[in-house]
Amino acid sequence: MKSINLIFGCHSHQPVGNFDFVFEKAYEKAYVPFIDVLERFPSVRVTLHFTGPLWDWFAARRGDYIQRLARLVRSGQVEIMGGAYYEPLLCAIPERDAIAQVHRMQAFCTQHFGVAPRGMWLAERVWEPQMARILSKAGVEYAALDDTHFLCSGLTPEELFGYYMTEDEGCSIKVFPILEKLRYLIPFHRVSETIDYLREQATEDGLRCALVHDDGEKFGIWPGTFHSVYEEGWLEEFFQALTDNQDWLHSVTYSDYLAKHKAIGRTYLTCASYQEMMAWVLPTPMQRQLHSVHEELKRDREKQERYGLFVRGGFWRGFLAKYDESNNIQKRMLRVSDRLQRARQAFSGHAKLEEAEKLLHEGQCNCAYWHGVFGGLYLNHLRTAVYEKLIEADRVLDELEHPDQPWVSCTALDFDGDGNNEAVLENSNLALFFSPTDGGTLFELDYKPKPFNFTNTLTRREEPYHDALRTGRVHVGSADSGGASIHDLVLAKEAGLENLLIYDTYRRVSLRDHLFAGLPREDELWSGAQLDLADFATGEYSLETQPDAVILTRRSYPYVLRKTIRLVPDASAFDIRYDMECVGGMPEDAWFGVEFAVNFLTGSAFDRYYRSDDRDMAYAKLGERGADESMRHIALRDDWQHLECGLRFSEPARVCRFALETVSQSEAGQERVYQGSIVVPCWRVAEPAFSRDVRVEILNTSGR
Repeated sequence: MKSINLIFGCHSHQPVGNFDFVFEKAYEKAYVPFIDVLERFPSVRVTLHFTGPLWDWFAARRGDYIQRLARLVRSGQVEIMGGAYYEPLLCAIPERDAIAQVHRMQAFCTQHFGVAPRGMWLAERVWEPQMARILSKAGVEYAALDDTHFLCSGLTPEELFGYYMTEDEGCSIKVFPILEKLRYLIPFHRVSETIDYLREQATEDGLRCALVHDDGEKFGIWPGTFHSVYEEGWLEEFFQALTDNQDWLHSVTYSDYLAKHKAIGRTYLTCASYQEMMAWVLPTPMQRQLHSVHEELKRDREKQERYGLFVRGGFWRGFLAKYDESNNIQKRMLRVSDRLQRARQAFSGHAKLEEAEKLLHEGQCNCAYWHGVFGGLYLNHLRTAVYEKLIEADRVLDELEHPDQPWVSCTALDFDGDGNNEAVLENSNLALFFSPTDGGTLFELDYKPKPFNFTNTLTRREEPYHDALRTGRVHVGSADSGGASIHDLVLAKEAGLENLLIYDTYRRVSLRDHLFAGLPREDELWSGAQLDLADFATGEYSLETQPDAVILTRRSYPYVLRKTIRLVPDASAFDIRYDMECVGGMPEDAWFGVEFAVNFLTGSAFDRYYRSDDRDMAYAKLGERGADESMRHIALRDDWQHLECGLRFSEPARVCRFALETVSQSEAGQERVYQGSIVVPCWRVAEPAFSRDVRVEILNTSGR
């Protein structure tokens, strides 16, 4: 009789910083009901992977769930797959951190399940060749990757029913291909279609293994799937089919299969991820072109079969070029990792090193580093959580390096890897990051006592899924069934999102300077229609550093603009001095303006608002657009986090303000996301020489 082996696995993940109610919903709608069904079918064997944020949540809130899993592990019905604990992308973090994250997961599983996992789940199946060496050094025996990786590397579809050996510098691991066919069948099509496909792939020798290993959230959390998988009984029917057909369809774990079967051969895999990821990483125009090629191939079956395997997109590191904000998070993380490594040498064995390492690992959670069909980078609370961990790690290391002594430092370095120096000005309370080549801007403002990045904004960019909004090809509302993959749904959470498709021509950060032609108006600033008389906003500034100051100068005939930012030890405020000169007369009705960007996570809550020492602003919400005359002070306040960012001016200013709102894709459709507020103090310029002082004050209103 022909037979085949089936490895059925689930990878379950919630990112660091996700809302507690999301963890709770996933637990109630996916993780628990899956185990409820599995326990009724003892002959069905599965492999489960949970990431560190979930293990932490289970341990703190639902310890009985870990105990249930432990019983299934002891019975042999479940194999626990390991991974890097806080679900980083290994290509984005240093090798030392990758190995440490894997060891953290191995230690947790040994403690709770009595055995270290043999396998490794790679976040987003992002693979680069050096990972074979890294995983081998970490004690990993096998990993699962998409069949795309193998097809891109020269194997054929018929050669994907088993596992291969791969190596780097002689360090070997076993790699299994996850079959895309099964990934799209399960659980969106009838159970019989999956069984029929597996029957077609069975052989007389029974050596073949078909592998499906995909998101556990597909079983209850993805749109419509709780109804289809549990209420309509898809999962129970599937497990019953595996039970009824076990004479030829063998339900096994990875370890079961490895115990009886040898590798098909040796292969070397190219840089790859799943097909969707390799499309998402491309710039928007290139994504459209790739989509057109795929559509053309679909219309011609012969061409699809001959050429389809060779059509692919980019690889994950492209996100670091596509989104400055992604690159910023990654480089910020690398800075902490390097600093921790130096501290290990200087303070070997100190207890604070372990604390800093855990914070670093949490700050490496991948979801906020990129964007695809889910919100990812676009979700401000995920970015905030990552920054919180990294800034807190810095604060811990500060305590090691500067015990009980006031200090301030200023360093020039190539922070973002673009070949040009940036500057970092910091003390025990603040860390300020400046880009001379991008308008002399302040692109990160960290407050250490209550770890928070005030400038954690996101630039408004064109995304391919915006095309559906422009053409009206969206359904406003939610999916009501589980019959379609999330990749095929075109949903919107509200009507009118097309009116928010405004795209910025530069990164939205602070200290972006303008010389406006005419009275600045908030609507024109929001839409990008305000005209500039000079190129201060995007020009390259010369950089000079002093022990406690950064000096940035832009010479653009007939103008010279100089800004000096000064920070003193232990302060939670810094001062900016602007000096501008013009050769000849200043143009008529010229206005000098400076952008300040602050993100307090929402613009619609009553506890996030503008206030002023000058007048009553009636608790204007941060999402409101407006302009105020003759202001010497304005502050953005967050009563939820007990934080405030205040601006004081040496001369009264016209202050324009507006919110940044993006339209992004999420599990439930396209949605608006608040990405910060932009405050632009402006002054009329009539003389050839112009000076202004601005003081930025960070206030922790909780008193801690």
